[in-house]
Amino acid sequence: MNVAIAIPADGPLFEGHFPGRPILPGIAELVLVAAALAEAGVGAGAGVSAIPFVRFRGLVLPGDALEVKAEPRGEGGVRFEVRRAGEVVANGAMTFGAPRGDDAGGTAVASRAARGAPPLHELIPHRPPMLFVERILGEAEDGATCLGRVPRACALVASGSTPAFVALEAAAQTAAVWEALRRSREAGVHTTRTGYLVSLSDVVLHQRTIPADADLIASIRLVATAPPLATYAVDVAVEGGLALRGTIGTYFSD
Repeated sequence: MNVAIAIPADGPLFEGHFPGRPILPGIAELVLVAAALAEAGVGAGAGVSAIPFVRFRGLVLPGDALEVKAEPRGEGGVRFEVRRAGEVVANGAMTFGAPRGDDAGGTAVASRAARGAPPLHELIPHRPPMLFVERILGEAEDGATCLGRVPRACALVASGSTPAFVALEAAAQTAAVWEALRRSREAGVHTTRTGYLVSLSDVVLHQRTIPADADLIASIRLVATAPPLATYAVDVAVEGGLALRGTIGTYFSD
């Protein structure tokens, strides 16, 4: 199966990511891929229930023409590859079906207060409507927890909700906040940290969609690092219920 995706030359998909240097968010690319596959008949109307793995291998820019090649992968699953002029910019696998019930226990929350933290806009370059984190709730030696929401004005919201896996962007932004906060303290000055989502693995969805503007709590815990790459275990709760759990990989640039 081959499906074409035309990335617009400008517009709401690029708003806030990033000012002066528009780049399609990795999570937006995944939304477009999932929607294209669904329109091609994959999943029989079911939403994404798991993401076994994804690798984002290249930046997607305004006006890019993408081609998605997909093939079946087990029951309800599909393996896909996204190319631009023959170059692989992403590949991965998705599973479509009912989300798993919330039976995975409580979410992990970093509880130590983040003392002396600057405003978030001084730590990461994201701006509304692609700024999903609003406040640091807590930190730890190996991670952090942030309060956030997916704004209704975000282009990934349709009919008042967004796919639950979009909350992975809140986790990635939480990781960027924690990295920037840690580096700022080491340097003695506030510095912005630009983080790119480069991989996903073992992501399990416990909700199919999440409502726009709903309170979400994103927690990240560092599990491996080889600068500029880092890997985090993440979970996101929305309005008190577990939305997803999995692992993300990030690339941080100075």
